[in-house]
Amino acid sequence: MGGEVVGAAWSLHDLRKILVRKGFPPDMSLEDRVLISWREAGSDSWPDRTRKRRATAVAMTAGLIGSAVFLIVIGSEDAFGALTFASQASGFLLFLAGVTQFLAACAVQDYWGKRAMRYSGMLILVSVFIALLVHSMLVAIWFKEMEFTPWVFSYVPLLVWSLWASWLVVREKVWRGTPHPRQVTAGVLVTAVIAGANFAYSAAYQPYATHPQVTLSAEFGTPQLDPRESVIHIPVRFSLQNTGKVSTMILGSEFQVLGRFSAPETGEMGMDGVREDAVSDTDSELYAGLQKRILIMTGLIIGPGDWFDPGTGHVKEVTVQVPKEAPYESLEVHGDVTVLRRDRGRVDNAFQYPRWSWKKGKTDIFECPPKKCGDYVLYVGKLTHNNNIINVTRRQRYVFARRQLGDESFVYTFIAPLNSQGRVSYKYESEETYGMATVPTGTVVIPYATVLKTAT
Repeated sequence: MGGEVVGAAWSLHDLRKILVRKGFPPDMSLEDRVLISWREAGSDSWPDRTRKRRATAVAMTAGLIGSAVFLIVIGSEDAFGALTFASQASGFLLFLAGVTQFLAACAVQDYWGKRAMRYSGMLILVSVFIALLVHSMLVAIWFKEMEFTPWVFSYVPLLVWSLWASWLVVREKVWRGTPHPRQVTAGVLVTAVIAGANFAYSAAYQPYATHPQVTLSAEFGTPQLDPRESVIHIPVRFSLQNTGKVSTMILGSEFQVLGRFSAPETGEMGMDGVREDAVSDTDSELYAGLQKRILIMTGLIIGPGDWFDPGTGHVKEVTVQVPKEAPYESLEVHGDVTVLRRDRGRVDNAFQYPRWSWKKGKTDIFECPPKKCGDYVLYVGKLTHNNNIINVTRRQRYVFARRQLGDESFVYTFIAPLNSQGRVSYKYESEETYGMATVPTGTVVIPYATVLKTAT
């Protein structure tokens, strides 16, 4: 009226209601050319197809509500639970996008109805484009691995719906009548770019830019002789420090104390046995034969599941008992700790509880029967990526730490999904994805002659 849009009429009845609301008499003539100007139609011609219009409104509303619920669910996980600002920011953007789509779902009834709200069409347009961008990104990420996840039954149908909805809103030019449509569209594009940049930073750049900075050292203490048993007690001290800026979680650790001995050689044969030394990965010596090592003591430096904030650490001291008359040339100690950046992923509390291979049914998830692999302890925990977009486009990941027992002890830590039989898949995850790193002590050696000399 007077060049201003005051509503939409789909029938003669709707038109009279608008006119009455604007102060015109209810029985005014609709053929009065002085008051009413008809364009390409007349009072007896109406384009409304009630069933089609209502069906379109129902389909649009259902899609917007479905997309809104999906975005709020996956966005709130990061917005209120992520440990990094980038992940929280992208989570809040998804959360707000979901709220916007809820508002747009309410605006659908107005736009495909009376059109009393000036911004209903633009709100629907923005929400549909948000759905198209987000669900296209999710499907593209999912196609990279093409792993089964229940979430795929959400964003794939929503992508199909958003393609149809985008075609519809462009065809009907729903932005007509909205003030400053270009500025609104520009704001939406800027928001989408920010969300994409935050995702790229938190999911791709961060793992390669900042690695866990953890130091681990080992040292022998002063030996003590026990005269009653002719046994030497040798203290060993391990020191673990988080010197970086990121909290870390312990996935696995182990230390070994070894006794080294070899048969003496005269040196007349030269550097003999170099082939055997190379195969056993030991140093070659002129006056010593093939080196042998015996495991004297092994254990954990720290239990799986513990975590450390920057600037904190852990110290463990053990005492090694060695007979005074032992035929060792030297004692060696080494160890390592495998850590996970806590801002890259979270492991559930089940990882702290060990599973023993000799307990029936406790390690069935790991395809390594005790008769073949010997005795071992297994730690298993669900791993959640700090960016929930990764979680909804991939299968559930698990952290596994296997500690082999006996003379050939070792600790092996890795991240992998489960296969179709519910057992460990051999499709291991790259360590960089979750900021996982193994920190060694190096090998510390003390001559056994020094042990005997300093033992008091």
